[in-house]
Amino acid sequence: MELLKKQGINILVLAVLAFMSFIRLTSYGDLNLSVANADTETYIKGGVAPLFSKDVLTKSRLFTTNLFYYLADVQGCEIKAVSYPALRTETYRAVQLCFDRIVFFQNILSVIAWSLLALAVTKRLSGGYEKLLAVSLITAFGFTPSIADWDSILGSESLTFSLFAISLALMMEVCFNFARENNKRSTFINILAMATLVLWAFTRDANIYTLAVLFAVSIISYFVFPAVRKTKNLLVLITAIFLVTVIGLQSAMASGRWVTPMTNVFNDLILPHPARVEFMQTLGMPNPASAEYSTWFNENAPRAYARFLLAHPGYTLTAFTSELGGIFSENIQPYFYSEQTPARSVLMAVNDVLHPKTHLIFILDILLIAGLLFSLFRRKKNINFSLWVGLGIWLFLSASLTLAVGFFADSIGVTRHTMFAVEMFRLMMWVFLIVLFDQSNRTVEA
Repeated sequence: MELLKKQGINILVLAVLAFMSFIRLTSYGDLNLSVANADTETYIKGGVAPLFSKDVLTKSRLFTTNLFYYLADVQGCEIKAVSYPALRTETYRAVQLCFDRIVFFQNILSVIAWSLLALAVTKRLSGGYEKLLAVSLITAFGFTPSIADWDSILGSESLTFSLFAISLALMMEVCFNFARENNKRSTFINILAMATLVLWAFTRDANIYTLAVLFAVSIISYFVFPAVRKTKNLLVLITAIFLVTVIGLQSAMASGRWVTPMTNVFNDLILPHPARVEFMQTLGMPNPASAEYSTWFNENAPRAYARFLLAHPGYTLTAFTSELGGIFSENIQPYFYSEQTPARSVLMAVNDVLHPKTHLIFILDILLIAGLLFSLFRRKKNINFSLWVGLGIWLFLSASLTLAVGFFADSIGVTRHTMFAVEMFRLMMWVFLIVLFDQSNRTVEA
C-alpha cells in the first residue's frame, strides 16, 4: 500500500511538471522571438574566433558567453530589434535570423533547468503534499515572467539563471550522495556538477564570489560532519572549487572588465566629495586631473575603494540600507513590451506573489536561516536536515555577498546588477519554507 502511494505521488509530480512545462512553452509566444540590448554587440564580439586562445579568460566578456556566441555563429548577423531602456526606446521582440537559435536554446535550457531543480528538491522531501507543493512552486517560480522573460533577451541573464538552477540541482545530488556514501554514478554527477558550476561562474564576474562562499562552506562542512569527511572525492571537489575561484578572480582583474564600473563609482561617488577625495589621497591617489591619475587608478582603484568602504562602515551601511527598497522593487525585465493576453495576465498575477517587490524578503530570509539553525539543534542526528541547513546558509551568504558586490561595484544600473541576488533571496524563501514544513511533519528521523 505504501509503495502504491509513493508511486502515485511520483506520477502526480511528473504530471504537474509536464503541465507547468506546457504552460511555459506555450504562454510566451514564439520561442524564437528576441530583443537585443546595449551589451549584445559585446557578446557577439566576445564570440569571435579564435575562442580558445591564451587570452580566453581576459577578454571583455567571460568564457561562457564567449563560447555560447561562438557556437551560435552570429558574426555578421544583423540586429533588428534592440532596446535601450535608459533612452526609453523599449520595443517588442522580433524573430531575428541567426539570433533565433540563441533564444530558442535559452528557452529550452530554462525549462530543463527549472524542471531539474524542482525534481531535485522534490526527491529529498518526505511528504507527498510537500513534494507536490515543491514541484508546483519551483517550476512556477522559474516559469513566470521574472525569470522567463529574460530567455528572450540577448544577454547573459538567461544563462545565469538557468545554469544556476542546474548547478543547485546537481549540488543537492552531490551533497546527499556524500552523506549517504552513495557511490553509484557519484563520479559522473560530481564531474557534471563541477562543469556546470564552472560554466555558471564564468557567466558573470559576481558569480565567482558565490563560489568563494561555497569553498568556505565546503571546508567547514568537511571538518564538522564526520559522514561527509569519509568521502575522499569531496577533497577533490573542494580543491577544484578553490582553483576555479582563484582563476576567476584573477581573470576578472586581468581582463579590465572592472574599469568602466569602477570609473562610474569614482566619478559619481568619490570625486564629487572633498572628504572622500582626501581619504583617497591618503592612499596615494594623485590629482584626478593629473597624468599620473590613470596609472594609479588602473593599479589601485579596486583596493582603495574597498579600503574606503571598510574604513567608513556608517556610510557603507546607510548607503546600502537606504537603497534596499529600490533594489527589491522590480520583478520584471525592462527591455521589451509584451502583449497583454489572458495567459500573460494570469502569469503576472502569480509572478507578483512568487517574486514579491519588497525588501522584507531579505528580513524574512534572515528569520528563515535563524529558524533552520534553531531546528538543527533539535535534529542533530538528522544528516539530511543538516545538509539542507548548509545549503541554506550557502545560498544566503552567497546572495548577500553578490548583492553587496552588485550594489557597490557600479553606480549605474544597480537594479540590474543586483537582480540575480534578489532572485536568489526570493527563491530560497520558498524552497526552505517547504523544507521546514516537510521537516515539521516528519514522524521518523532520517
